[in-house]
Amino acid sequence: MRRITSWIALGAATTGLLAGCGDGYDDGYWNNGPGGNELISYVGTTGVFAAWADSATGYYAAADIGSYAGKRQSLHGSIDFMTGQDLMQPAGVEIYKTSDGHIRAIDLASFDQPHSRQISSETAATVDDTCSLTGTQVAGAHTDYAGVYFAADLQNPVNSAYFYRLPGLDGACNTADDVVHMVRTGMSSTDAPITVTAMPIATVHSATGSITGFVIKSGATLALVDNNFANPVTLGTFASPVGVAVALPVGTTQGYPTAQLFLVDGNIVRVNYASAATSAPLFTIPAWTPTSNGALFAASPTALYVAVNTAAAGGTPESASIYSIPADGSSVAAPIDTETAHIDSLVFPVAGTNVVWGEAAPTYTIRAMAQSGGSPFTVVSSTVSGGTFNATATAVYYTTWASVTDSSAKTVTRTNTSSGISGLDGSVIQAPLANSTFAIGGEQQPWPDDTTTTATPFETMIQIQNLSPVTASDPANGYTYTVDGVSGGTLVAIPTSTNVPGATIGTLSTSHTMWLTGTFRDAGHTGFIEGTNVASTANPSTRALYLLNTHQSDTLIRITPNL
Repeated sequence: MRRITSWIALGAATTGLLAGCGDGYDDGYWNNGPGGNELISYVGTTGVFAAWADSATGYYAAADIGSYAGKRQSLHGSIDFMTGQDLMQPAGVEIYKTSDGHIRAIDLASFDQPHSRQISSETAATVDDTCSLTGTQVAGAHTDYAGVYFAADLQNPVNSAYFYRLPGLDGACNTADDVVHMVRTGMSSTDAPITVTAMPIATVHSATGSITGFVIKSGATLALVDNNFANPVTLGTFASPVGVAVALPVGTTQGYPTAQLFLVDGNIVRVNYASAATSAPLFTIPAWTPTSNGALFAASPTALYVAVNTAAAGGTPESASIYSIPADGSSVAAPIDTETAHIDSLVFPVAGTNVVWGEAAPTYTIRAMAQSGGSPFTVVSSTVSGGTFNATATAVYYTTWASVTDSSAKTVTRTNTSSGISGLDGSVIQAPLANSTFAIGGEQQPWPDDTTTTATPFETMIQIQNLSPVTASDPANGYTYTVDGVSGGTLVAIPTSTNVPGATIGTLSTSHTMWLTGTFRDAGHTGFIEGTNVASTANPSTRALYLLNTHQSDTLIRITPNL
């Protein structure tokens, strides 16, 4: 891989290529450019940006901000998502709506620089936030709202489906007359988009990863339609029209479920795709509303964990309860722990044996409990009020801070930020380092050469050192936040196998970036990560994009000027 000086020169020459392809068809198989006669598997993004990079040379490009929205991707498998060819090396695709009304996709396996290609004859797609964002990021929307939805078919990748919302006669999305279209990654520019009856809430796969159907809301029922959105089968009938339905996490790492737990209007039920049946409620969330799940969720291979907070009332202090529900729906929820605290995060790490959570009671503490039972135990304790963490099967990578809220002035101030590493046995691996934080996410192990692996563990965490105050306002609540932000900070890679600091990746430029977030996988250890602050949504204009390599020093590049 080229050094940072070469990366900058190459990147500057290619930025914007994704948006500059017009409506022409490009199959990616040229005999010039950086690839020549070698088929290159380019690195794609897992966040909101449309971009690619060559892990070996440092070439990269990104689509122009404002020219697209609703980007989704699949970076799994070895069959080309747009041609159906077996490449015998990693394949990938990015697909999105463009400001000229089209749907475009980027084939990430190419002999030349990847270029976007028009998918279908769609001309009316929109890039506004209401038609593009998800959940309550859209004002007035419910938690299950989706502007776009993507489902990858890993057995027949050209069959991968991208759904997008269009305004109806009223000219606005998130209303009763919304129109939903579906296109497939293998479509040409002359294939008509398919109008479907509803936005999917879940995808059903075969044992090997092909799409067999979609779950949708249909009046007072949940229904299963086939891969072509035909032949509906009723999965469950409810007392009134279904308002909100959310597929809950599945904790397996191999294969695809034939049944799944759902949150339907505040009740957790098990929906069996194979037998077309829905269980009676297994748990009712007391504080559920259409705009708030009222709980936190995490899943092991055999159980769903649900954390519910109860506010202080009178002389009764705030508390939180954790429940366990068997993934097979064989029994109702059982309480496994009650904490005199507010739980703000809940995780079951890949290949782990413990459910892990963060709580403020009133100081920030990380606790855990073995999936086999027993008493909960403390992993990390602190003297400050806030925090967050990433977890592996054996360790937590945590950040803590002191937070002060002034409700009359509408300000939140976070100071005294530090980060460290603790074993899940409570051992200190890295003592808290002042003025540092961990990125939210990190580098995960690459996908193996199969279509059935659905999760891989973290192999590298990214610590940002030398933080500095950053101030930004959140337009959603009117508050101004000042935090120890990553602006100007230095990124250090920490392999989870050793927990010893490795490459010094680079130093961030001064900006309004408060945090780094994102996950990526690449055999060459190159990936994209995003900068955010309190005003960030899934609109690319509210985030910053960076490229880095976790095994090489001085490889950090800022791709977009946002923030």
